[in-house]
Amino acid sequence: MKREFRLPTLVGLLVATAGLVSGLVLLREPIGQRLQASAEETPREVKVTNISDVGFVVSWITDKAVAGYVQYGEGEAGGQLAGSDERDQEKGSVGNYFTHFVSVKGLKPDTVYGFKLGSGRSTYDQAGKLYRVTTGPVLADTPEADVAYGQVNTGNGDPAEGSIVYLQIGTNVPQATLVKANGSFVIPISTMRTATLAQFSTYEKQNQEEELFVQGGALGTAAVTTTTGNDEPVPNITLGKIYDYRGVTTEEEATASAQTSKFTAVSLGPVTEVMEEGSILILSPQEEEKINSPRPQIIGRGPAGAKLTVEIRSQHIITQNVTVDGNGDFSVSVPKDIEPGEHTISISAVINGVVKKVTRTFTVYAIGESNLPAFSATPSATLVPTARPSPTSTPTPTIKPSPTLKPSPTPTTVPGTTVTPTLRPTATPTLGPTIAPSPTPMPVIPPTGNDLPTWIVVIAGMLLVIGGTHLYRKAG
Repeated sequence: MKREFRLPTLVGLLVATAGLVSGLVLLREPIGQRLQASAEETPREVKVTNISDVGFVVSWITDKAVAGYVQYGEGEAGGQLAGSDERDQEKGSVGNYFTHFVSVKGLKPDTVYGFKLGSGRSTYDQAGKLYRVTTGPVLADTPEADVAYGQVNTGNGDPAEGSIVYLQIGTNVPQATLVKANGSFVIPISTMRTATLAQFSTYEKQNQEEELFVQGGALGTAAVTTTTGNDEPVPNITLGKIYDYRGVTTEEEATASAQTSKFTAVSLGPVTEVMEEGSILILSPQEEEKINSPRPQIIGRGPAGAKLTVEIRSQHIITQNVTVDGNGDFSVSVPKDIEPGEHTISISAVINGVVKKVTRTFTVYAIGESNLPAFSATPSATLVPTARPSPTSTPTPTIKPSPTLKPSPTPTTVPGTTVTPTLRPTATPTLGPTIAPSPTPMPVIPPTGNDLPTWIVVIAGMLLVIGGTHLYRKAG
């Protein structure tokens, strides 16, 4: 009788073993998915442009639409302050993008700054070292305004919103800007500096060769070679094409004569992910920023799932609670108007058994005191993970250059902001005169499937083991 029940027992053991092996193989897929997500969030083609005496611009792309920001500070203090994407500053909430464009402002002249990149759930530097950039000296006698402007569309004819337009004339400091929702762009070139930053660049206003490169991330790229006399406007640009307008006037001639892009602003690299966790970061408002809204939007980053206490101190204390979302973002709307004057934000949380706290001061203008745009908060505290919008077709407006460019008000950023431990895993690059090639993309891992079959196989195997054992004992 015992031998009659050995077969089910052996079958159960074999099925259980097969289920366990299959389970281990299938359950490895989420790990692969996490590796893939990390690779997709890694910054590529990091560039520093628009260097002046008070700021600079950092831009890069990612293979996945994620939030981006820059942590910076004087010298080695690369995590004291933070600047968010220019689009986040405009709308008052964190968005996810394939292209990333951060204007770091309010800096000191002739000063070395270190920075690292925040991309998705991690931060990045350059093999354990900060990227570095040195601001220029203060220059007198600002040149008469001169701009390059134009229109960028996708291959379908839609505005290429969010694309980055880079412009370079000779060896001068490259300039860059974002393409607006209607597809237009404007780049000031008269305030562009020489490579040494010691003076404004001098160029021939009609026949100087000019290189433009458009980086649309997932939308594609484009390149244009033209002259300074043909950049108001630059002929319409379509992503996926290369143009050379030297000596020709029509798009057909320009595309026929173009061979390859001549844009020479090389990317910084390679980036390295920084493995560090546990800090809270305020992206907006910036330190000592001047705000023209009685209900500012507070946005930042922190450990996913952390419960934050947000306190605004002025004549009255406003306290709110918010939970950091799964992407590490949080957004808080001030529930009522706060009076004009200086205010202090304190955000605290218990992280890994330790109280983390960061503070920031800002000023609210009285009504009519400033012409800055007002970005009012929504009525309640909410989390705002914003997906990257797809470009939509809109009529192309006629772009006219403004006769005079006036610099927009620049919030003053003081490096002394206290930010407790740096935000989660980071990576640090070194910005200097030497520019290295961009990082090699990681191999793509196939997307993860459903793990339900794994559990069905494992449970079925275990049930057979239990049933076989029971029958074996009963027969005995």
